[in-house]
Amino acid sequence: MENTRAGEPLESALLGASPGRRGSSTSLESKYDRRITSFLGLTFGFTWLVVGAGYLLGVTSIRSPGYIALAALCMLCPALAAVIQQLVLDRESWSGLGISLKATRWSIVFWTAAVGTAIVPLYLLVTHLLAAALGFEGFGQVSVTSEQVSSALASGGERAAVLRALLENIPGWAVLVGALLVALVAAVTVNLPFMLGEELGWRGYLWQRTAHWNGYSRVLFTGTAWGLWHAPLVAMGHNYPGYPAAGIGMMVILCILLAFLFDWTRSRSRSIWSSCVLHGLINGTVGLAVVFAPGSHALFGVTGAGGFAALGLMVVAIVAFDRPYRAQLTGKARSAFPTSIPAQLVS
Repeated sequence: MENTRAGEPLESALLGASPGRRGSSTSLESKYDRRITSFLGLTFGFTWLVVGAGYLLGVTSIRSPGYIALAALCMLCPALAAVIQQLVLDRESWSGLGISLKATRWSIVFWTAAVGTAIVPLYLLVTHLLAAALGFEGFGQVSVTSEQVSSALASGGERAAVLRALLENIPGWAVLVGALLVALVAAVTVNLPFMLGEELGWRGYLWQRTAHWNGYSRVLFTGTAWGLWHAPLVAMGHNYPGYPAAGIGMMVILCILLAFLFDWTRSRSRSIWSSCVLHGLINGTVGLAVVFAPGSHALFGVTGAGGFAALGLMVVAIVAFDRPYRAQLTGKARSAFPTSIPAQLVS
């Protein structure tokens, strides 16, 4: 194994603990690796530099010309930070970032695709039930009909008009299923490389440095950092237009809930590729929630309370039915190790 000091116990090398203190403490402080601080400093620093440059060029809100390009550049920052930290500062190999195709458990990638595809339909169901039970219009009005599809496309341009004509006689549920399948194909093909921008950082570098933590601590820490990283874009109106301060808090909650799903698939698949697929599916299907549940309040829609409820149910289901992952979360089983560790060394 690379970078293991002579005479150092294997378990200490794997878990990043001092030989003399192995098993002496389970607190976050005793396990915290200063390389995490370095990685987060690089990630947030690069992001703020990009946002600052954009601000000077006039990109100050989601409606500003160039915002999409700015957001895309921000997505690359975690990957850039991960590569610099892993290869230059830590002087370790690429394998620690979880990019091995050979080590990937493809059955978990399949289940990840199923989970990612189910998020929006579950959100629509939960939102419909919440709106009916509470009588609150902030959740929006769920309508999976051809009339709703036509209405959503009515305010678009020429391309929307063409698409509207093509879908005019197709049932709304069929449009939803078709759009989900298209998003799935895109997630495993054209969108996959772009998702590496974030996943190399959060589920690549940061995951390997926290893999030995208690699962709940890892999810809470990663989700909080991930959510706060979005703060500059949220302040511009991303996901929560009109609520820059409350939106940042909501984004942290959203990312913590999503972090459960990403941690599950990263831990169980043993690589970041399943995380990339999940990320691509989420990004590619979230717009369907707006199409089929219009009129939702910014804080109660798919990235707000309604989305929280749906994601919460999905997290409960995964933890309840996936016994190995549940054991990892509760600390009753050793977490999956970075793929750079030979399999025969992990007992």
